[in-house]
Amino acid sequence: MTKRILSSLLVLFFILICPNFAVAQEPALQNVVVSYPSKSITSFPILETARQKGFFQQQGLNVNLVYMRGGLDIKAVVTGDADFGTATTTAITAFIAGAPLRIVCSYNSHVDQVLYSQPKYRTIAQLKGLAIGSVNPGGLVDMLLRRVLLAGGLNPGRDVVLLGMGGTPERYTALKAGNIAASMLSSPHSFRAEKDGFYKLAATRDYVDVSGTAVVAHADRMKKQPEIIKKFIRASLRSMAYLRENKSETTQMIMREFAMDHEIATMAYNQLLDLLSPEGRLRPDAFQLMVDFARAAQKVERPISAAQLVDGSLLDEVLREGGIRR
Repeated sequence: MTKRILSSLLVLFFILICPNFAVAQEPALQNVVVSYPSKSITSFPILETARQKGFFQQQGLNVNLVYMRGGLDIKAVVTGDADFGTATTTAITAFIAGAPLRIVCSYNSHVDQVLYSQPKYRTIAQLKGLAIGSVNPGGLVDMLLRRVLLAGGLNPGRDVVLLGMGGTPERYTALKAGNIAASMLSSPHSFRAEKDGFYKLAATRDYVDVSGTAVVAHADRMKKQPEIIKKFIRASLRSMAYLRENKSETTQMIMREFAMDHEIATMAYNQLLDLLSPEGRLRPDAFQLMVDFARAAQKVERPISAAQLVDGSLLDEVLREGGIRR
């Protein structure tokens, strides 16, 4: 009995003088930085849910989500200051210019861009001679808008005035003020436009089939640290499954993170579900069109295959190993 008491006292004494003893037995989490250029309703909930619900931690990752304005986010992946990025268009542009990047997993199957007009305009043809809100010439949104206008019978360079107006909030403000006849919008401003009575002229996915947000990593990381990428993919897929199965909780999270009322948040949730990529699958054909857009913008004449950029090998391994819904 005395020996047991002494042993217990020794263990207690050891714990008191070494309070980190128990914690030290747990493997340390690996720090991972994820850069993102905007708090998009179609991708940020995936990352935030994975963080809040512990899906990253379950994979041994301590993920830090860091906002970096457009361009810097993917540059950070190239320089190694960020482990992953989510700016697909910027990544493709950098890849065409020679950056060693790979797209390893898809978050959104399609791009979230819709052309809204003042209520009195009900067809694309009625926009002839009018000002339309766009972004930078040669960017994805600008290219998509030009495709939609061409499909509607208008020559983008001759029949309309395309105004580079910055991000979606600026373009929506201009539309509400009546300064432009129409504009490309993404959620949540597309939902607000519909609620405010603006007319939905076209959803770009009905005209041009390109992929939306995806996970971008450095090519060297795929070779040297494939397990980290697999862990990140696995946590992302678990988050996507959770979003699909938990409408009420996810809607509340969207309301909180994006300062939306319940009606707009519900619309945003439905849009998110509609865009989520099945099992993170990559669609090379949809990325090829984006590669071709980037080539044209940079005046690169040589053909470049999206297969050089899109690499789903680690995603395939994760899906074969299973356990996504645990």
